Amino acid sequence: MERAHGKARRIMKALEAILLIGLLALGSQAAAQTEEASSDRNERLHFTEKDLPSTKKDPNGPSEIDESARAHGFDYATGTRRAARGDFKLLKKFFQLAHDVDGAAAESFGDMSTVVYHLVGDEKFAQFLSAQPLAFRMMVRNGISHEGYPAPASEYLSRHFPQTTQLLFRREMIDWSSPNDQFAIRKTFTSDLQLVGSKVERAELIEKKTGRVLCDLTADDIGTGGEREGEALWSPDSQRVACLSSDLPPQPGNAFNNPSRPTLRKQTAVYLRSGDSFTRVDLSLGEAPGHAADKELEGAKTEHIFTEPVRWRKPNILLLTRHEYYQKMMPTVIENLKFDSIHDLERQYEITATFAADGKANVVWKPSLER
Repeated sequence: MERAHGKARRIMKALEAILLIGLLALGSQAAAQTEEASSDRNERLHFTEKDLPSTKKDPNGPSEIDESARAHGFDYATGTRRAARGDFKLLKKFFQLAHDVDGAAAESFGDMSTVVYHLVGDEKFAQFLSAQPLAFRMMVRNGISHEGYPAPASEYLSRHFPQTTQLLFRREMIDWSSPNDQFAIRKTFTSDLQLVGSKVERAELIEKKTGRVLCDLTADDIGTGGEREGEALWSPDSQRVACLSSDLPPQPGNAFNNPSRPTLRKQTAVYLRSGDSFTRVDLSLGEAPGHAADKELEGAKTEHIFTEPVRWRKPNILLLTRHEYYQKMMPTVIENLKFDSIHDLERQYEITATFAADGKANVVWKPSLER
């Protein structure tokens, strides 16, 4: 009996040893797989034309994305395929569609932008983007930065699309030249590749030829995140410039969350040439006329306030728009059931700023949205 027990113990020990060796081998294999997966995170994605939309007609008729593209003057399947082969005109239409598409059409569109610019390739994609206005380049950047990658977008793009990255992610930039090409705006950001949390570190209006600073714009520039670059709209005579900057932090939940969400802001500052420099013009755009007396807005939470330049009607007349969006908890009655719910409230204005010879501005507000 003792011999039988001894034999059984030896068999058990042998089995335990085999099991331990097996576990160690599995652990080693899992570690290797983890290391391999980690390494794969930085490998370049690869696509073929099979990943592009099919040109075969759907027996069920046009899809949502087909109809949305058609509204943009773009044949989705054929146009996307030609864009992926490097047709600059269709590339521009494709990325405008990528920005505008929403709803079911957006679901059908998916990550097609990623497929297209991978097929175009870094060199040609950079050539295409370099020929586009700054606002369009930033629109493309913000679109592709939110798509899925094996690694963070900026890291992935800098590794596999260096020429494109150099155009889209910059620590310092000089742009927005005046019509007479004498002046421009120079901005420095807290980071080049990191968009989230980055902001304008310094903004200056400069003389292009010498780089001499004519006006420090930093105090009026709230540019942060994906919209940190902002925009600038010069008057035709190069004597004035309207500078737009935006602070649009992510807004999870609703306005009645605790803690409350920050207000999304777009603001405009106007600068006037004064001798050999530029000075800021006071437009008093802080609060819309009649806001304090607007009873409907009492107790409302401010979601966003956007004041944006539209165009110069004349060298001394600037048109702007103002859009204010609020949320308010108000009584709601449905089938004799009364409860509080969140209601959306909007205020929209057209603003005309006329600049006199002495540099002062006369500002007229006009409501443009019925309540």
